[in-house]
Amino acid sequence: MLFILIFLTSLLVVTLSIPPVITVAFRKRLFDDPSELRKVHKRIVPNFGGIAIFTGFLFSSALFIPTALLPQANLLMASGLILFMIGLKDDIVGLSPLIKFLAQFTNAFIIAIMADLRIENLHGLLNIYELDYYSSIALTVFFIVGIVNAYNLIDGIDGLAASLGVMFSLLFAYFFYTAGQLGWAYMAIAVTGALIGFLFFNVTPARIFMGDSGSLMIGFLASVFSLKLLNTMEGREVFSGTLKLTADIGLVVAMLVIPIFDTLRVFTLRILKNTSPFTADSNHLHHRLLFLGLSHMQSTLVLTVVNVLFVIMALSLQELGNTQLVSLIVLSILSINGLLSLYIERYKRTLNLRKAHEFNKDLSGGEAQPLVADKRFHSKSFGEEILEKISEN
Repeated sequence: MLFILIFLTSLLVVTLSIPPVITVAFRKRLFDDPSELRKVHKRIVPNFGGIAIFTGFLFSSALFIPTALLPQANLLMASGLILFMIGLKDDIVGLSPLIKFLAQFTNAFIIAIMADLRIENLHGLLNIYELDYYSSIALTVFFIVGIVNAYNLIDGIDGLAASLGVMFSLLFAYFFYTAGQLGWAYMAIAVTGALIGFLFFNVTPARIFMGDSGSLMIGFLASVFSLKLLNTMEGREVFSGTLKLTADIGLVVAMLVIPIFDTLRVFTLRILKNTSPFTADSNHLHHRLLFLGLSHMQSTLVLTVVNVLFVIMALSLQELGNTQLVSLIVLSILSINGLLSLYIERYKRTLNLRKAHEFNKDLSGGEAQPLVADKRFHSKSFGEEILEKISEN
């Protein structure tokens, strides 16, 4: 019953908060600027949805979750407020990457040291087992900062970041509940309610964006939930129905796979092109789907479903252990990306041939001359093209 109450309270607070936020944003002329070429929206849209999301989540959590069930609540609140305020200021006036990174590292150190939520054991992943204290702190800080930025970067089209947030918060709520961590389960379901309330206003055509204040908070909560689940499963039997969860790291990677892969992919490509990894571009996974003619919501649905399929795979193959499961996830996402790249390349060829055909038709006075396909297009086998696209993209 309390789950439903927390969920509905969070949802209603967000739903009722967003219309006034939109009104104030228009009156004060506070909008997301669509003038940049990489922007996929061409309308003036307020980007303060994070205010409503944070308010709904905080209100329902503080009102209904007993302190005894969530003893680290004060530290979570303090660290979360740092990211929320930095994100809000960035939404209003803009901030340098250095200031944002300083805030993110401060946030991460609070969680790793003061809240003592750390990655303590890799369970044989990369042949590493139990970590010493300082290595554990360093890896945890890197993980938190990485996930926070991954969700910040994935927030590029209508509904995507929020949909991925709904997916992981529901999963974490379930896993925490089965593990007996009721306070964390309540907090996760509060996130679910807040994000669903926000999605009512963020589906195409979006009336509001979550902005950095929202995306940074989602990334922060994803990282903290992941750390808590890893700590909970350490030395304890956790079940999903009748299935025993043993590959905890593999499960967490599967739940966060789309934002993690998208960030690593764009950073790698930018570095290979001798540009800063923090230089904004239009090469994210959602941009590639938009190029193929999918709408915002279709692209969101595709990426969310793919992420869910990875979770199903991770749950089905728990007996593999962390090393083999994470390796399989990496191989699978690289293969999917290679197939997508190959399809995009062939789609480009089709567009070019179509343009050439129309141009040839205009030159010939209405009758198109036959076009001969370039033999280079067919000089490689299908498998060779897939491997090439995996390495390039």
